[in-house]
Amino acid sequence: MTNTIEKQLAEEGYYVSTTVGASMRPMLRNRRDRVIIRPVGEGRLSKWDLPLYKRPDGKYVLHRVIGVKDGYYIIRGDNTYVKEIVPDEWILGVVTEFYRGDRHVTAHNKRYRRYAAFWHAIYPLRKAIHLVRLLGSKIKRKLFSGKKKA
Repeated sequence: MTNTIEKQLAEEGYYVSTTVGASMRPMLRNRRDRVIIRPVGEGRLSKWDLPLYKRPDGKYVLHRVIGVKDGYYIIRGDNTYVKEIVPDEWILGVVTEFYRGDRHVTAHNKRYRRYAAFWHAIYPLRKAIHLVRLLGSKIKRKLFSGKKKA
């Protein structure tokens, strides 16, 4: 029998994993930081929480709650530019603490919560910079795509 994340959360009450991917950079670094995930429990998640959820395609995702609605959450990765609507039933657990290298951070720490609020507040600026970079890349490709090496 396979040992799934869901099974470990149900049996042990927690799940520990090294993060994979760049969608939560700069806070969580690919294959360098560890998260401790626990079941959500009775209540609902709050703004700035980091839920682990499973999409219908089977992919596990860890992103930040940026909005709480009736029956669903609005979620986005720190290094992504698209919001995702995540129904309550997709949520498997929530990060209660993490290790960024050797530094231990709890998810309800005031400094962490201020960081999350700040990172969300500067989202319009980050998105504008991202779009300028994309435009620059497109222009560069068009300018240099017709030139051949001598």
